[in-house]
Amino acid sequence: MSEYEKSEITVDELNDIGTDVLLIDIRNSAAYYHGHIDFAISAPKASCSEIKKIIKENSKTGAVIYCSIGEKSKELVLKLRRENICVWNLKGGFNEWLIKMTEEFNEDETERYSKQVILPQIGIGGQEKLKNSKVLVIGAGGLGSPVILYLAAAGVGNIGIADGDRVILSNLQRQIIHNCYSVGKEKVLSAQRQIRILNPNINVKIYDEYITADNIENIIENYDFIIDGTDNFESKFLINDACVIHKKPFCHGGVLGFEGQVMTWLPNGGPCYRCIFEDVPKGKTMNCSESGVIGAVVGIIGCIQALEAIKYIVGAGELLVGKLYILDGLTMNTRILKFNNKAKHCKVCGVKPQITNIKSNKELYNRSFCGC
Repeated sequence: MSEYEKSEITVDELNDIGTDVLLIDIRNSAAYYHGHIDFAISAPKASCSEIKKIIKENSKTGAVIYCSIGEKSKELVLKLRRENICVWNLKGGFNEWLIKMTEEFNEDETERYSKQVILPQIGIGGQEKLKNSKVLVIGAGGLGSPVILYLAAAGVGNIGIADGDRVILSNLQRQIIHNCYSVGKEKVLSAQRQIRILNPNINVKIYDEYITADNIENIIENYDFIIDGTDNFESKFLINDACVIHKKPFCHGGVLGFEGQVMTWLPNGGPCYRCIFEDVPKGKTMNCSESGVIGAVVGIIGCIQALEAIKYIVGAGELLVGKLYILDGLTMNTRILKFNNKAKHCKVCGVKPQITNIKSNKELYNRSFCGC
């Protein structure tokens, strides 16, 4: 048996060591603050002499030392053992301990999400909420691409993708979830494939169809949060109205040229999209595909939408509720317009709502769907 193997214990063996042994966490202070093993003492990047001093000051006969994955602590333990100090390395480190502390995550998931689990706003509880959540992304185009990728990367366990379009070459300038091999294929299948490559732990449900007044209510029914990744007014008002009527939280994103905007709506939480923009503009309106768009701006806005969904799920920070975030990509100026109250005249959430049924108002949403 090698010197290292003799100086290593597993998480299961940790409880058998006894109370005379100290737990020492050598990760950085921020990592310790965000989460550590019970009763462990923080000693960031401690030297051998510092460890010996800590053991002596605490009147212990020895110590179990751990880092994130058990590698840095292993080196320190070997040095201390050569000086006949009674120490052990915790095999797998803090990450292995996290795995044992919850049955919710497998070994892959624990390591995969380790950098966000240590955030106090996330933690194990928040990661469990992400895993059990259901988010629907409407549009697998420019906005939907970063949304889908970052939701999957963060561990949102159930992602729905709705889009009836196929990938064409000009999409690739901004729709980064697709690639040259996706051209001609259904966007939802292309996006699903990329999620499986990025994070096979995610359950993906695809809807290879455009969102319409006839199908939207059935599709959004089982989701906790909706992302609007479309690029035309008719689709945006349809998503808004359906979500408001059925009390589904959602995040709107829009991009044109070098400019973008984001807002979030929650049930009983502020004005909706229709409160601010009222109705579909009369006459011909152009979407980003027709008027032009820079891919990087679409990416920024999509990332903000993904962040809004994550914050909503874990209950962290402030959402863009009652606020319209506006980005000017040419100057990098940003501003937030605040709308404190619902519009009394709003047709869907006002004092006397005129839109209470989606299907009976389908003429309001009759333009073809398109993902930005």
